[in-house]
Amino acid sequence: MTDGSAASGDLGPEPGLDRIPMVVLGGWLGSGKTTLLNRLLRASGGERFAVVVNDVGAVNLDAELVAARDGATVELTNGCVCCSIGDSLALTLRDLVLSDRPPDRLVIEASGVAEPDRVAAYGDRRRIRLDGVVVAVDATSVVSRASDANYGPLVRRQAETAGLLILTKTDIDAGGGAAARAWCAEVAPDTPVVEARDDDRWVPLVLGGLDSTEPTPAGALDVAVVATAWQPTGPVDVDLLAAVMDGNAHLLLRAKAVVTDMQGRPTALHLAGGSVATQELAGPASGRLVAISTPGAIDPAVLDAVFVAVGFQSTEHELAAVHGSRTTIPRVDARWWPGRPLPGKPLRRTRTDVDPQACRNHDQPGDRAATAHRAGRASRAVDSG
Repeated sequence: MTDGSAASGDLGPEPGLDRIPMVVLGGWLGSGKTTLLNRLLRASGGERFAVVVNDVGAVNLDAELVAARDGATVELTNGCVCCSIGDSLALTLRDLVLSDRPPDRLVIEASGVAEPDRVAAYGDRRRIRLDGVVVAVDATSVVSRASDANYGPLVRRQAETAGLLILTKTDIDAGGGAAARAWCAEVAPDTPVVEARDDDRWVPLVLGGLDSTEPTPAGALDVAVVATAWQPTGPVDVDLLAAVMDGNAHLLLRAKAVVTDMQGRPTALHLAGGSVATQELAGPASGRLVAISTPGAIDPAVLDAVFVAVGFQSTEHELAAVHGSRTTIPRVDARWWPGRPLPGKPLRRTRTDVDPQACRNHDQPGDRAATAHRAGRASRAVDSG
């Protein structure tokens, strides 16, 4: 067994079958991946995209794009489909390409604490071809985050494995993104860098203009985060919640909520890069708040009390204390297709020795409740933080 489920190249395209192009969109927590995803969907040009994300309920798909929701799937007005990864990325990709109406293009929005090169290794290469890895780089924080002892190696890894780096938030960066651009040139000198606001440049690159060379996934990094989730007890005072999130910004890596405000409007709140933003959504609201922090950065009981005071109840503490692991990427999706026996479903373990790397890359906090609770049980056995 090797590190790459398909990157080893031993399974070529099936004769007479057009392979579906796939792009992986990565980047650190709060770097602006979902904003890029929204712009990409607007520029689909008649192509039917299938977008695979960690949590549909918390994704800010622009209101006018959303047509209907059905469980873990959102149908968009432009004919595209957005679905959550659920229990296994491999099985999700398989179901999409085998559907009655397969997509014209696949986009995977990887978790902020995932290595995009490892995510890109998934998919049966007889039916899926990798078009490239795109990484969002937050111009306001990447330099400081990259120097962080805990998360710097992951931030660098994300940039080093990209085929395209997209600078986000340059309009609010004091230096207009100059420091971030210099950092990109140092870390990935041969990788093209474009600004997110320049849609005319990066969208065509993502839609078929990238270097499609298959990356060779490196080993998993040893990185840890802790996530906690809450459900609101009713409509939420959005201004008060935003103030509470802002007041704890120095303790949290990321926080996001999709709630119903006091006027009955579905609203998303995002804490990223130390600031809070709100956005009205088409709905319905998932009614979920997730906060992500460094293990030991804040007492879970204190954090729980803060959000309970503004109308939430905790569903589970430490849903995922996730780490890198020494295990390899499973090959089930590259070897199995109808007619072959399925050698077990990856990432569906319920024992306390569940592979935490699998949780980090493909069952992130914010996935469906069952998956989150399963990861939570594992976290208590894996890490005390």
